[in-house]
Amino acid sequence: MTSAGSHEIFGVLRKHQFFMIGCHEHPDGDAIGSTLALGLSLAAMGKTVRMVCPEGVPSVYHFLEGSDQVVTQVEPGFVPEVVIALDCADRSRLSLPEWPEQAVFINIDHHISNTGFGHLSYVLPDAAATGEIIADFLFAHGMPINSAVAVALYTAVASDTGFFRFTNTTGKTLRLAAKLVEEYDVPMAYVAERVHDEKSFDSLRLLAEVLGTLTLSDDGKVAWMVLSQDMLKRYHVELEETEGYVNYARSVRGVEIGLLFKEIQEDDIKVSWRSGSDVDVSRLAVAFGGGGHARAAGCTVKEPLDEAIRQVLGFVHEWYGKQQ
Repeated sequence: MTSAGSHEIFGVLRKHQFFMIGCHEHPDGDAIGSTLALGLSLAAMGKTVRMVCPEGVPSVYHFLEGSDQVVTQVEPGFVPEVVIALDCADRSRLSLPEWPEQAVFINIDHHISNTGFGHLSYVLPDAAATGEIIADFLFAHGMPINSAVAVALYTAVASDTGFFRFTNTTGKTLRLAAKLVEEYDVPMAYVAERVHDEKSFDSLRLLAEVLGTLTLSDDGKVAWMVLSQDMLKRYHVELEETEGYVNYARSVRGVEIGLLFKEIQEDDIKVSWRSGSDVDVSRLAVAFGGGGHARAAGCTVKEPLDEAIRQVLGFVHEWYGKQQ
C-alpha cells in the first residue's frame, strides 16, 4: 500500500481506459452516490467503466440517474486496468468480483478505521463523506460534472451527514452542498424526500416490531434494539431501508450509546452504533473488527444473535466501568 495524493491518482485515471468501481457490501447512500459520481464522470471522459454492486442498487437510490448502469456482475472478457474501492474501510467488506493482479488497485475512503489496502490509498478521515472527497477530486482536476453527477454527489454527502444534522457536517460540507445546488440545480427537497422521508409500508410495519424490542440499560446510558431474520422474513424490506432504525435507540432521553443488532444470517450479526457528543463509538466498534466515525460506527459479530448481544453489551458495560 502507498498513501497517494490526488494528483497521483488522477494520473492513473488519465492514463488508463478500463475501470471497475465498487463499494462496500450492503451499500448506503455515500457508497452508491460516490460510485455513480466517479463512474459517470469517467464515462464522460470517454473511459470504459463498470460500476459493480453484486447486491444491486438498493431501491431507495433507484431515482439516481445512472443507477440502471450499475451491474451485479462483470461480463466475461472485461478486463479492468484499474479497480477502485470507494467508501470501504476494509478490503474484506469490498463487494467486487475478482480482477487481474496487474490491475492498479485504488482505495478512496473517509473512514478513520480504513486499513490502507490497495496499491494506492487515498483516505481523508476529516471528510464528512467519501462523496465529499470525490467532489473535491472532480473539481480539482476539471473532470466532467453534469446534473447526474452533481445529484449523486449531493446524495452521497447528505446521506452520510444525516442531511447535515450529524456532527461530521462542517462548513466545507455545507459550502459543497450549496455549490451543487446553485451551480447544478440539485433538487434538495426531492433528494431528501426520496432518501430520508419516504418509507415503504412494510418498512414502517417492521420498524414498529423492532421498536418493540427497545431495551434500556439499568443506568439509562445504553439503549438497544434487535432486528432478527424472522422479522425480515415477515416483511419484504431491503436492509438499506432499516439503516435509520438505530437512531431511535440513540434518541431516548439520557442515552449516550444506541445499538441495533441486525441478524443478516445465522452467526452473522451486523451491529450499528450511534452516540451523542460524549462517546466515540468508532473506538468501541474497533474491538469487534469494525469502525466508522465518532458518532456512527458499525461492526459484524460472527456469533448467534443472543451471544452477539451478550458480548457487545458486556464490552460496553466493561468500557463504562473503566471510565469511572
